[in-house]
Amino acid sequence: MALEVAPSAPAGQRRALVGPYVWVGLIGSVLIAVTAPLWRLSGPTWRVSIPGVPHNGERPFTAIAFVIGVSMLGLAWMGLISRIERCGLPDRARLRAVLVCAALWFAPLLLGPPLLSSDLYSYAAEGAMVTQGLDPTVDGMYKLHYGDYVARTDPVWRGNSFDKSFGNPYGPVQMGSTAAIVDLSGHDVDLTLWGLRLLAVGSVFASVWGIWQIARHHGVDPPTAVAIAIANPITVLHLVGGAHNDAFLMAFLVTGCALALRGRWALGVVFIALAMGVKLPAAAAIVYLGWERVGATAAIRDRLRSAGRALAGAFALTLALCALIGISLVGWIESMQNSGRTMGTLSLTTRVGYVVSSVFRAIGLPAEDATWTGLSRVAGLAVAGALCLWMLARVDRIGAIRAAALAMMAVVLLGPVVWPWYLVPAIALLGAAGAGRWRPALIVLTIAFSFEVFPVGQNSKPVLEGSHFISLGFILLIAVLTIAAPFTVEWWRSLGDDELPGSGTLGYAPAD
Repeated sequence: MALEVAPSAPAGQRRALVGPYVWVGLIGSVLIAVTAPLWRLSGPTWRVSIPGVPHNGERPFTAIAFVIGVSMLGLAWMGLISRIERCGLPDRARLRAVLVCAALWFAPLLLGPPLLSSDLYSYAAEGAMVTQGLDPTVDGMYKLHYGDYVARTDPVWRGNSFDKSFGNPYGPVQMGSTAAIVDLSGHDVDLTLWGLRLLAVGSVFASVWGIWQIARHHGVDPPTAVAIAIANPITVLHLVGGAHNDAFLMAFLVTGCALALRGRWALGVVFIALAMGVKLPAAAAIVYLGWERVGATAAIRDRLRSAGRALAGAFALTLALCALIGISLVGWIESMQNSGRTMGTLSLTTRVGYVVSSVFRAIGLPAEDATWTGLSRVAGLAVAGALCLWMLARVDRIGAIRAAALAMMAVVLLGPVVWPWYLVPAIALLGAAGAGRWRPALIVLTIAFSFEVFPVGQNSKPVLEGSHFISLGFILLIAVLTIAAPFTVEWWRSLGDDELPGSGTLGYAPAD
């Protein structure tokens, strides 16, 4: 598919795709890449740096540089969306501009080891376990005898012969692909890490076709949808910079959804099942697509049969992959609770539990943090489940893709652990299916969560290990800004001024 700009396009239109946002985002990406510290167990390694610019993670310089860098990426992303959406050039020319811009922003974060997360090292160790016939969902990494792979992994995931809560919560597609990269690397840990990073970058770009097709189906401008999905700050920093497996999930998920919308239902279910083989929440797409597929006038029994058959087929494929790779389906499902051991995230339910417990102790009542955080987390998941069922009853009005995206987002935001990269597949689906009047909320939410994971050096503590009241206040502030965003845009436009800063980005098309 040629992406050349049409020679007959007016010069002004061609220049419209070359704006300062490209360089603002690149500078922001470079600033983060050269100042963020390395993982403390990564060992001596080459990285991009600028003479005289510290990168040891000391406060306050690193935190200030990170805030400036993420702010520049956020502003650049908004500028990119606005330019791409307003430009009158052909779709292919605008798509090429998005891809080139995203690649420029990705590049600095690929010049050195992964940043802002140590998850990639645990992925590599899990792959090494699979190549040795071990099951990472039930066996501890200590069985690798503390070789190069496990030595770089966060101790929280290593486990030992006395601690059985060490299973890793990823499925057979994730484990199998990682094991294949370990084998191809000749069991060289550094080559394995590079292979996983290339897989993440390739997955982000492989998502473009599915996003494009979903957007066309819903009457959304395809290049704009691609810009929302692959050039947002979370994708840049975490799917590329941190090489999280959510990139792999996103590629399979959007491709499967696109195939289903194009009438290739069985193949679509296969691709979504592969996304489930990375993380199970991707199953939401099968439920809503299967429910909607039989038509608005279908009986509940027919809808249940349609969704049930698709889910059964997806789980059968998943079970077969588990057997092929050598992991336990039951162990995988049970190990997903282990991620709940993490407390330092922007999880509303976790922070509410801590705050309630603190208030009770302050007034002289006995209270255990574990009890109240547990209750709050269960309540949050119950509310998320209720929202998912509510959308299922309205899927014909909401649309299956939007409903699946909103369901995945609700489960994340009301779940026990919230990391920004969890949100990207849902952001991609919403950007492609059209968020309508709520697109400003999607933009604000994405940028806000881009600030969640601050770079941490060996001599500095994570930002979220401070007051639970401050953390909860920050979460509530994000919620208020997100909900208020579309109403602010509407209010501004009611004044008769369409030139609200960023209005091309924060604006929305009428709901379809």
